[in-house]
Amino acid sequence: MRELTIKDKQAVLDVFNSFEVYEQSGGEDAYILVENNEENRKRLNDVGVTNKEIDNAADEAFFCTIALAFNGGYADNYEYGKFVLWGPIDGVLRERVRNFEGTQVDALRLLEALEGVKEVG
Repeated sequence: MRELTIKDKQAVLDVFNSFEVYEQSGGEDAYILVENNEENRKRLNDVGVTNKEIDNAADEAFFCTIALAFNGGYADNYEYGKFVLWGPIDGVLRERVRNFEGTQVDALRLLEALEGVKEVG
């Protein structure tokens, strides 16, 4: 499997975010169902999603974009009704967290980035 760039992933998410949703549910067993048809498959194929990936998240009538987005490593989160990619961990993110302007997700990302870093002291 090839390494996807941010641009590649964003192209896939743009397609996911543009689909007409048939049915969705949140919570622990969240799903977002989209019609499993030739047009929707072609749109995904055009941005690099394989039929095998789609089939792994599909039945005959629908596929689940949540399963595709997260199992395929295309999305980092689902926020405000859209799949999103997080930006880099940079000075802007650090300052948001330091100034208590960041979200819980921002803080979690920083903590995860620090895993494995030896503590001083």
